[in-house]
Amino acid sequence: MKSNYTKKSRLLVVFLLVIFSANYAMSQIQLLDKITGKTALNDSLVSKNEINIENVNKEIEFTDNLLLKRKLSEFSENEQLKLHQMIDTFEIYLEQQGKEFREFTSNKVWRYYLVNARINWREYDDQLGIFQIQLQKVIRDLQKQQNYYILNHTKWENSIPALEKNLSPLISGYIKSNQDQLNQIIHHYDGKITELVTSENNLVQNAGYVESILNEINGLIDKRRTELFKQNEPVIFDTQFKGSYSGSLFSRFQLAYYENTKTFDYFFLSIRNHYFWNTFLIVLMMLFFLYIRKKFIGLNHDESSADYLYIRRIMIEMPILTLFTIVTILWTILTPYSPFLLNLILYLAALVLLRIILSPVIDPIIKNVSLLLIIMLAVTNLEVFAWYFGNYSRIYLLLEAFLGIILVLRFIYPLLKAKQFQNQRKNSIFYTRIIAFSILVLNIISLIANVAGYENLAGYSLKLSVYTGVTTVVALGLQRIIFTFIQTTIYVLNINYSNIVIRYGDDILKRSRFILNILIGYFWVSGILHIAELWDNVSSKFSNVFTNQVVIGSVSFSLGKILLFLAILYFTYVTASLIKQIFEREVLARYKLKRGIAASVSLTIRIFLVFFGTLIALSVSGMDLGKIGIFAGALSVGIGFGLQNIVSNFISGLILIYEKPVQEGDTVEVDTLLGRVSNIGIRSSTISTYDGAEVVVPNSNLISNQLINWTLSDNKKRIEVKVGTAYGSDPNKVIELLLKAALAHDKVLKEPEPRPFFTGFGDSSLNFRLLFWVRFEDGLQTQSDVAINIYNLFKVNNIEIPFPQIDLHIRSGAES
Repeated sequence: MKSNYTKKSRLLVVFLLVIFSANYAMSQIQLLDKITGKTALNDSLVSKNEINIENVNKEIEFTDNLLLKRKLSEFSENEQLKLHQMIDTFEIYLEQQGKEFREFTSNKVWRYYLVNARINWREYDDQLGIFQIQLQKVIRDLQKQQNYYILNHTKWENSIPALEKNLSPLISGYIKSNQDQLNQIIHHYDGKITELVTSENNLVQNAGYVESILNEINGLIDKRRTELFKQNEPVIFDTQFKGSYSGSLFSRFQLAYYENTKTFDYFFLSIRNHYFWNTFLIVLMMLFFLYIRKKFIGLNHDESSADYLYIRRIMIEMPILTLFTIVTILWTILTPYSPFLLNLILYLAALVLLRIILSPVIDPIIKNVSLLLIIMLAVTNLEVFAWYFGNYSRIYLLLEAFLGIILVLRFIYPLLKAKQFQNQRKNSIFYTRIIAFSILVLNIISLIANVAGYENLAGYSLKLSVYTGVTTVVALGLQRIIFTFIQTTIYVLNINYSNIVIRYGDDILKRSRFILNILIGYFWVSGILHIAELWDNVSSKFSNVFTNQVVIGSVSFSLGKILLFLAILYFTYVTASLIKQIFEREVLARYKLKRGIAASVSLTIRIFLVFFGTLIALSVSGMDLGKIGIFAGALSVGIGFGLQNIVSNFISGLILIYEKPVQEGDTVEVDTLLGRVSNIGIRSSTISTYDGAEVVVPNSNLISNQLINWTLSDNKKRIEVKVGTAYGSDPNKVIELLLKAALAHDKVLKEPEPRPFFTGFGDSSLNFRLLFWVRFEDGLQTQSDVAINIYNLFKVNNIEIPFPQIDLHIRSGAES
């Protein structure tokens, strides 16, 4: 009976122990991340190497927590399995694409195929890099998780021999069961980690495979470029056209379509994670564009100005087409690895849209040039199919060249010579002549080269003639649209922020045009270099210039980091200046804030901005912040000796801003200096005197010296006018006239009311004193006006203002 009772008691203890452990685990242990599994274990418990009899229960609880944590985190394996399946699927796809590429490279290849292949395989290379990073992260997290189980298992394994004699069989059995589970989990982790490491090794091999194909593609492209002036085909009259391609006409079209669209599905699948944010940004841009348009429509406009013609066309009449054009162009610029055929279609769509939008407001010559480029680009885009028909592609190149020559000679040059267009803007005529002449020359070169068998030169010349013109027109059109939108935004801002627009509007437009021209110019140069197949060489050389490390002693730096450091500092200080000039003095000034609040908010933002901007600039530049700390320590010694005044002025500036004994706009008097505070800076403040001088005063002088602030709490000032009347005047009447003279002036404040006083009997007059209050800025003029009023009233009432008289008595010497 006792044995049964003891057995039941032990079972009850074990059951309660399990329940307590589960509750403790649920309350103390956090769930793992979906993939990696963030641990929430106490490292101090794991680090103990021995288990004593006193803490057996606590260690059992900890082990139960580990086992429970494993069950709760099993869902993360689904994410790992999903990643593994994605990698396997990608490897199969990669193998298929490599096989198809090898089949084509064994035969004749053409430039469009190589360009498209390079785009695709670069995307594959980047995707493999992403997979490697994800796998390495998962492996590290799994190893970290496994380590907890290994440490716990080892700790029990080392401690059980010493504990067994003090533990009941039931507890020993329970511990052994936990040990078996720990072993299973550790082996399970081993399997998972081995599987993932194998996948990582496969990724490394695939990365090498992709790199070899990219090297092969680049080699073929370089070969075509180096053999540009080498005859690689027979003269066109000796060319065999029949049998130059295999299969039927329809099958070749099918093959061309497949080769140019086979990566579409993969491309759109690869960017699916960005759909939401891309859509969100596009919708946000559209809403802002339409909001500006709505606000602008309600304004009065000067419809005769050239700017308004662009605004009306772009913002009012064609807003949807304008938005679609911007999205189309930005897609081709900003979307990496967009399929080549898709980009060709988007280029053509952008060119057509720009011509539709800007047609009524551009010169007729430019309008004809854009139409010519649309026709030539449409024909050139079809070239991606012509190359699949063997030597017949050369005939297509001939037709392209003939078409370009005819279009230029028929539609462009006659307009340049026509009298009705001689008065057009000289820039338009000049650039149009350059574009037309370039297209004509390049098409003639292509025609001659193709006939002579220089097929590489023929295709290269055609590509330059078309895409250089298209890139130029698209860049100019995009610049016009964006700048017009900026102009419209400035007009709309004038509704609520007229002071900002009047003061800074022209400067904002000028700077915006400058920055916009730089960005558009960069993308134009980038596009031209891509067209000329020189981008990789040029970009790699520039990259080397900016990334090569220069070592001086223990310090290393690069030109790129220095420029980035300077750029961040410049941006930081320009932004800080804008915050003071616009945010503080224009935006915050519109709100009914207490005096000084705007300056305090502005200074706080600027201090944090400059501090973090400088810190980011130092970090980006690669400077060792530890060495900067040493320098700061040495600088503190210098502060203690030579920079005391600078630090004192800095602290005084903070006191002025936050304590606000002096604020911008106050009229102050420091020593013999009287003027208006026009600026309070970190180190010094500027006082504009009433003589027109601007005096820079160290902030410490404003804090430590005696300072009179005439307008701290209000801007009232008491004015005193002293006057004397002749003996015999009625003092009561004089008092009445003085009060009347003060009250008659509209700038004399009624509260406090003016006060006239009879101050005493002088040598030659009865002395009076008039006190009244005015606004500080009206003091001098009002004092003068009131004095004149007193004089006029005294004159009308026959009250004489005496002048000092001296009776001189002369005594002769005889009388004395």
